[in-house]
Amino acid sequence: MKPVKILHTSDWHLGHELAGHSREGEHDAFLAWLLDTTEDHSCDVLLVTGDLYDVANPPVSAQQRLYTFIADARRRLPQLQIIMIGGNHDSALRIDLPGALVDERVYLVGGLPKKNRQPDFERICIPLENSDGQVAGWLGAVPFCRPGDLGRGSLEELYMETTRELSARANGLPIVLTGHLHVAGGDVSELSERRIVIGGEEAHAASLFSASVTYGALGHLHRAQKITGPSLIRYAGSPFPLSVTERDYRHSVTLVTLAPDEPLAEELLIPRTVPFLRVPNGAPRCLDDVVKELEALPVETLPRDQQPFLEVSVLMETAEPHLHSRILNALEGKSVRLTRINRVAQQGGHLGSLAYQRQELADLQPEKVFVALHERKYDKSPDTALERAFAELLLLAETADPTLTKAD
Repeated sequence: MKPVKILHTSDWHLGHELAGHSREGEHDAFLAWLLDTTEDHSCDVLLVTGDLYDVANPPVSAQQRLYTFIADARRRLPQLQIIMIGGNHDSALRIDLPGALVDERVYLVGGLPKKNRQPDFERICIPLENSDGQVAGWLGAVPFCRPGDLGRGSLEELYMETTRELSARANGLPIVLTGHLHVAGGDVSELSERRIVIGGEEAHAASLFSASVTYGALGHLHRAQKITGPSLIRYAGSPFPLSVTERDYRHSVTLVTLAPDEPLAEELLIPRTVPFLRVPNGAPRCLDDVVKELEALPVETLPRDQQPFLEVSVLMETAEPHLHSRILNALEGKSVRLTRINRVAQQGGHLGSLAYQRQELADLQPEKVFVALHERKYDKSPDTALERAFAELLLLAETADPTLTKAD
C-alpha cells in the first residue's frame, strides 16, 4: 500500500499587520508557493494546524484570501484532502461555518466537535487516503480547546480517548494527531505568541502524544521545530516572521510521509519575499551614528508590499527630544517600512534607573502588566492560581467575536 504524503503548515495569521503595515503581499506569495509545492510533491493531504486568521474577527480580505485558496486548491488538485483546525487566534464558529459549503474532501474543524456534550469522534477522526484512493492512515483533528470545551475532563483525557478511537479505526495503519497548544520544550517567540491556558496549564507534556501516535502535528509556536517525546512531534511554524524577534527563524512547512515502518519528515524552506533590516546590525549605537547609517541606505523605488521592514535601535546616552523626527527625516525617500524604534538605556548611568525604563506600547504583554500592577499594589507577585485565572479571562476576551451571536 502506498503511504500517505502530508504537507503540514500552520499559523498563517491571515489579516496580520506589523506595526500597521499590511502583510497581504507576503500572504499571496506564500499561498501561491504552497499550492505549487503541494502539487510538486504529489501530496495527498494539506494540513493546517490553527491560527488561520490573526484575530477572531478578521477583515473581509483575509476571509476572501482563505476561501479563494481553498477553491483554487480544489480545482487544481481535486484528489487533495484539506484539513484545517482552529487556533487560539481564530473564532471557532467562524472556521466551522463554511463547512456546509465545501465538499467532502475539505474538513474545517474550528472548535472541538461535540455530540450530546461529548467529543464527536465521528467528526474528529478522519480517514487519510493515498494517491490510489485507499485509506492508508487516520487523523485526529483536535483544534485549540477553550476552557469550556473540556467540561469536567482534562486535555490529557481528551487526547487519550482520541488516541484510543483512532487506534480502533486504524487497525494498524499510521495515526496522526493534531493540536494547537504549547507543548513543554517548545521555543516561544516573545512578541507575537499569546500565552494560552488549557485545562489550567500553560505548557503541556509531550506525553499527550503517546508512542502509538505516528506523527504529532502541532500549531501555535511560530518557530518550526521538533519536540522530544514518545513519537515524532513537530511544530510546522508560521510562513514568515510575525514580529521582529522572528526575523532569524528558518520558516518552513513539513512534508510528512507516513511510511509503514516509520514516518519521514522533511522541512521545505519557504522563500522569504520581504527582508527584515536592523540598524545598526549589531549593538545599539548613539543617535548621531544611527542617523548617518539610515541616511546611507540606498534609495530604491519598490512597491509598498515589497519594501523591507526596518527596526532601529538607539543607545540612549542622554535625553533625545527630537529622536523620532530625526529618524523619520533620515528615512525620507527610502523604500523601507519602519516597524519600531527601540530605545536602549545605557547601563550604569542614570538612564538605566527604574524611573527611566520604558517599553514600546506594542511590546507590552498583558500578563506582565498584570504581574507588575499586582506587585505594586500588594508588594508580592500573584500566586499561580490567580495568574491562571487572569490568563483564562484574557483568552476569553481575545477570542470573543462581537459579530457572531453564538459564543465560540
